[in-house]
Amino acid sequence: MNIKFIGRHYEVPDSLKKRIERRVAKLQRLLGENLNVEVICSLEKYRHTAEVMVKGGIFEFRATETTNDMLASVNAAFDIIEGQIKKGKEKKRSKKKGKTQVPSAPLEQVSPRIIYTQDYADKPLTVEEAIMELEATGKDVLLFRNPSTNRANVVYKKGETYYVVEPEW
Repeated sequence: MNIKFIGRHYEVPDSLKKRIERRVAKLQRLLGENLNVEVICSLEKYRHTAEVMVKGGIFEFRATETTNDMLASVNAAFDIIEGQIKKGKEKKRSKKKGKTQVPSAPLEQVSPRIIYTQDYADKPLTVEEAIMELEATGKDVLLFRNPSTNRANVVYKKGETYYVVEPEW
């Protein structure tokens, strides 16, 4: 465990150094590796900023926190790093679980699900009229014949946006 303290316009007191060493020991138990930790404490007017960088074999965690108290800033930064470590471990666990599951039977060929619908307009509609028809019926898709091109068009709604599909054949 290698801890480097840097103070910018701030002299890091021994009590804070001891608190940081205890937090780093907790991180080392979580990670189980030899850590290189750099803690930068800076003071600008009333803003106490703590930046913590934890480096190990193949990982690097970084957190910055600013409050009115240096101890609170350091604790908050270490809490963020602990959250990052736990999230990374959980992510690794879930990936590992997904890889170890071997299907017991060969996967069957699944045919796509086809749904037939009769959402089309009998009479020719302009794009604006088709959108109004779509809003009136509350459906998501409408097939209609555009009188200006005399071709079949499709209008559909995705979210709050309407899309028009015009074939080029």
